[in-house]
Parts: sequence; C-alpha cells; structure tokens
Amino acid sequence: MKLKSSLKRRFLRAFAGGVLAAALLPASNAFAVSAFPTSGSCAMLVTMPVPYGKTLGTTSGYNVLAVITFTSATAGTIDYYVNRVIYDTGGITETTAETGSGIAVTVGTLTPPAPSAARSIAFTPTAGSPIVANAIAVNGGNTVLVQGQNQPFSGVCQF
Repeated sequence: MKLKSSLKRRFLRAFAGGVLAAALLPASNAFAVSAFPTSGSCAMLVTMPVPYGKTLGTTSGYNVLAVITFTSATAGTIDYYVNRVIYDTGGITETTAETGSGIAVTVGTLTPPAPSAARSIAFTPTAGSPIVANAIAVNGGNTVLVQGQNQPFSGVCQF
C-alpha cells in the first residue's frame, strides 16, 4: 500500500508541475524588450541626480514633467515643464520654470554595443542646448525607459 501511495504522490507532483509549466509557457514577460513605438503619446517624469552637499544651479532643471508624442519611427514632438530649484544649506529656492510645447523630437538608432532595440531621442528645448537621451521600450511597448546621454538624468515614459 505504501508503494502505491508514494507512487501516487510522485505522479500527482509531476502532473501538477507539468500543468504549472504549461500554464506559464504562453505568458509573456512583462519586462521584455519591445518594439519601439511609432505612434501614440507617453507621459514621463524625469529627474536629475543631486549629489549630497552639492548645489544645483539655476541653469539645471531638477525634474521634468513631459509628454512625448511619436508621429513616426523617426519623429515626434515633446511638451514639457521643467521645475528649476536652487539647493543650498538654507533649503530649496524655486526659480522660473521652463516650458515647451510642440518641440520637434528626432528618434534614431544607437550604435553597438547598445541594445539593438534601443533608440536615441533628441530635441532642443526652448531655452537651452540640445538634449539627447537613450531610450528602450519594454512591457509590451507600454513603457519607455529613458536615460540621459549628454546630461545625467533618468526616467520612465508610460503610455
């Protein structure tokens, strides 16, 4: 009787494992790299690092709230609001914010060793020099991870 019971338990474990594996096989990985978007809009919050004990000057934006609208595989527009603050030992002082609307964005490929699905996003803000970011689509194309290329910043753009 023990042999039958032990054999039965092993069979049930193997069967349950097989059912679990079969159920998980068709599931897509939510964090897998996806095709880069060619249409639609995503909203993002981008932040810049501020090293401890350092002052961030008024020429630097601390964080950016933006919407990127992709119109093709190589172009789009960006609307943004840049919050500018000065950090010092007395606290935080807000300065004049910078805004932009309908600013042209170019989308290009990155050269290896960058991932083949990664793209370069570039635009010139209304008050400043060109900004270039590395970007890669994940989560079934619903999310774009953004990393500053010519400035230190990072963020997530969500469709």
